[in-house]
Amino acid sequence: MVESNLLFSIPVMIVQVAVALTVGLLGWAYLAIKPPPLKICGSPGGPPVTSPGIQPSDGRHLAYKEKGVPKEEAQYKIIAVHGYDSSKDLDLPVSQELIEELRIYFLFFDRAGYGESDPYPERLAGASLVVPSVNYWWRGIPANILREALNTLLGQDQWTFRIAHYAPWLFNWWMTQKWFPSLSMIAGNMAVFCDPDLEILKELSKKPNVGQEKIRQQGMYESLFRDIVVAYGNWEFGPLDLTNPFPENEVGDFYCSEMKNWMRRRNFFNCENDRRGYIFHEIGMFREAAAVLGVGVLLWAFQAIRPPPPKICGSKGGPKVTSSRIKLSDGRHLAYNVRGVPKENAKYKVIVVHGFDSSKHIYLPLSQELIDELGIFIVTYDRAGYGDSDPNPKRSVKSEAFDVEELADQIQLGQKFYVLGVSIGTHTTWACLKFIPHRHLFDHFLSLYQPEKCFHQNRNSSSCFQTIVRRLAGAALIVPAINFWWPSFPSELCESEYKKQPKKDQWKLRIAHYVPGLLYWWMTQKWFSSCSIMARDPIIFNKRDFEILKKMLQFPNPNEHKIRQQGEYESLFKDLMVGFGSWEFDPMELENPFPHNEGAVQLWQGHEDKLVPVELQRFVVKKLPWINYHEVPDGGHMIIHDNGLCESIFKALLLKQKPTVM
Repeated sequence: MVESNLLFSIPVMIVQVAVALTVGLLGWAYLAIKPPPLKICGSPGGPPVTSPGIQPSDGRHLAYKEKGVPKEEAQYKIIAVHGYDSSKDLDLPVSQELIEELRIYFLFFDRAGYGESDPYPERLAGASLVVPSVNYWWRGIPANILREALNTLLGQDQWTFRIAHYAPWLFNWWMTQKWFPSLSMIAGNMAVFCDPDLEILKELSKKPNVGQEKIRQQGMYESLFRDIVVAYGNWEFGPLDLTNPFPENEVGDFYCSEMKNWMRRRNFFNCENDRRGYIFHEIGMFREAAAVLGVGVLLWAFQAIRPPPPKICGSKGGPKVTSSRIKLSDGRHLAYNVRGVPKENAKYKVIVVHGFDSSKHIYLPLSQELIDELGIFIVTYDRAGYGDSDPNPKRSVKSEAFDVEELADQIQLGQKFYVLGVSIGTHTTWACLKFIPHRHLFDHFLSLYQPEKCFHQNRNSSSCFQTIVRRLAGAALIVPAINFWWPSFPSELCESEYKKQPKKDQWKLRIAHYVPGLLYWWMTQKWFSSCSIMARDPIIFNKRDFEILKKMLQFPNPNEHKIRQQGEYESLFKDLMVGFGSWEFDPMELENPFPHNEGAVQLWQGHEDKLVPVELQRFVVKKLPWINYHEVPDGGHMIIHDNGLCESIFKALLLKQKPTVM
């Protein structure tokens, strides 16, 4: 039995899926953490250069701006270094009177990556003299003081600085992800400012900030993000290692005097205790780094596997509803289309279930003459998540049968109708054979006297009566997709046919069956090809398929763009998860739904179908001899769209006529 085979193969598959997940996550992580390309000023597509500049020895461009008295006449020459998210155009509130009185010459410049100065990937650490930022990993400062200082910050800033220090390669992702707040200053969190700061900001808001739009014009990574990475990374020196640069007091300097005071205070610490403190400090910081990395990986994985919300038709921001729809008992809408003779005049009523990446506008090349001659009324509909039909979060093989049942009820098809399913849409047909025909009149009386036990929930007694007495008149399965995990398949046959599938489809099916939660990631990642059908890989078509496709191109579907309009996850990907997941039943254990020959089940298969293994199809009909099997010798997967074959399929289903065209 296949169960034993799968039990042995599950560990291997788990390892394979784990490897694929790891590789995929690494690839996804690489894309997430990789900074965007630079927009260097003066380069093709980059911002223009509008400021004077110099060229340092490494060839970069450094933009500057002068202010004050002419430098030839200046008594004092000051180079002003702007801070975070600023530029050479910063507004330094020094009055013109003071500038002229002291004869000051100012030189402002855009630091690397800011404004019009070229980025510097090998940028070194530095320190600002005005409200200097503190690196919480400076060597020489007691561990307990560093930790206490870090803990006084907002939680979002603590995480930001930890990532900048321990995992700078994660920093671009952290600053651009939308799940958690990152740096308070960028987020506009005013809690970081004291009352005097807020007063200053209020005054500044009254003045236009010249050049503000140029600050980040070369990209946030090379300006704002790299600033944080440099400031809170590993410095080439520790500020406490500095010696007084003005030993003769030739310049009075606040920074140096404060450092000397700090050095004196530093001597009060017991060296042995301090050494122990550093040991615990490093252990704690290692734990923090591990936590940062762990959280980052989890967030990557969560974002990678989490599908986007569906764009439900008729909702705010969603596509417009352009089709006739019914409202199902669970509140969803099901869109449908009708063609053929008027319903009240029809002799045969057929519900057609479309296949993968298709819709209610499925191409069925039936001649109008045949439709009129036989009196056929055809209903096509968008399965859940496709076209204009609402997604079904609880979609399953069984739920698809009940969608068909309710559709037949609400558009009043009468007591008998046919169901024709195509490709992966045949899981709906199998479910109809399982759940719709097996209703008995006794169940109707049970629903009348014990309505809480009505077979189909959320319905009143009247609708239960209508459903219970309805039966299928017949069913057709056209190139029905095979679920390799149906329990009745022999292990050797199943495994050999499975290995004939393209490698990318093998992976797709494994993931859809074993770890459906990863399917969205697998189908959207760009590192490995994931699905031959979505890629329109020529390998899946045979010669006759190509001829059919050529004819189909003469009748383009104007509604093709609507197939996936609510999202690929709720339509295509859910199809794979349902069709190749664990079914509520094994189709090969079905009983004949038409024991008195009151109806028939047809199964059509192309001998050269490269998507559905013909050998497995033959095994299915051998297990279910009551199915009328038709194998098209040179047929591929597109046989329903062949003019002659399509009419033969309908005649065989409705008239029980032996096919004349194969």
